[in-house]
Amino acid sequence: MIIADIMRTTLIKVRPEAPVGHVLIWYGGMGHIFRNTYVVDERERLLGVVTIHNFLSIIVPPIVNQKAKAGLLNGREELLDALRHNMAAISDTTVGSLMDSDYPFAHPDDLFVMANELIVEKGITALPVIDPNGVLVGEISRRMILHFLVQNL
Repeated sequence: MIIADIMRTTLIKVRPEAPVGHVLIWYGGMGHIFRNTYVVDERERLLGVVTIHNFLSIIVPPIVNQKAKAGLLNGREELLDALRHNMAAISDTTVGSLMDSDYPFAHPDDLFVMANELIVEKGITALPVIDPNGVLVGEISRRMILHFLVQNL
């Protein structure tokens, strides 16, 4: 079975200059679970990947964690206020400045086991799928592979 038979084609794709604040608003309004935000150029070629982990690491910076652990943020509202303040400070940051431009990828005609191997080896949840021209055409995740296996074994 090849990746093209399993992958999803509905993805979050943004240009590198997109502000983080706008992308996070989209995440808040989505009903589907998206693992990655794909940064593409005007021809839809993959430039890089921003993971949920990347977003969380800038939304909840180490200083907020340190203050919370030290008991300097008393209660839910103080914590949320600190996070809102941080969110305001980072909202204009470009997605391109966060992206990993060396993220692994797969091709639609690769066997799904090749994607599985990369996902396991790299400890990631999903891989972008690009065509021979570098155009982003889909995504394959651990869950999609597991779902395929459970239904077919």
